[in-house]
Amino acid sequence: MPIKTIKDHFSSNPLKNHFENNSLKEHFSSNHLKNHWTYFFQDNMENKVLEQFYDYGGLEFRRFSWKDLDECAQLFKSVFSTDPWYDEWISLDQVKNYLKELIENPVFEGFVVCENSNVVAVCLGHRRSGWMGKEFFVDEFFVENRRQGGGIGTKTLNFVGKILFNEGYTRLTLLTNKGIFAESFYLKNGFYNNEKRMIMVKEF
Repeated sequence: MPIKTIKDHFSSNPLKNHFENNSLKEHFSSNHLKNHWTYFFQDNMENKVLEQFYDYGGLEFRRFSWKDLDECAQLFKSVFSTDPWYDEWISLDQVKNYLKELIENPVFEGFVVCENSNVVAVCLGHRRSGWMGKEFFVDEFFVENRRQGGGIGTKTLNFVGKILFNEGYTRLTLLTNKGIFAESFYLKNGFYNNEKRMIMVKEF
């Protein structure tokens, strides 16, 4: 086909009008594909939210969704700024940036518990696949201050464990401080101290 004929073909045929006028143009110019990673990742989480939802005694158990970020950040700052943690978070934006780093991990998994549409407990972590199988490493687990000790934390761990077990995970792993309520809480819920491991830190 002569070059002029090819030019005329692509400048006048229906394909040009199709891509210029139909909904695809609007789709690719205006929707979440401007940030394609967030688009696909968010969609994946939303689908899981729809698949796995439980209501127990007025508590709503479900997977984390991007729409939960702001509320989770507020709860996180509230919990870890008080006894026994006393973390010195400068601002809510700093907390949100930290949580976003966890959430944008390709193997992230997150769960929230709500009461009266308010988030009261959160579990955020990621998958690690090793020779012992899939394990879930808990990056952050926190419960609203006034609800701690009331059983919500245990119910949350049970919910998370049930989901992960059904998905082929073999264990949960986490880090916490020694000699505080959190340590006894995890021991009560079936965790144990791995005497063969230690945390090693090098500061710059």
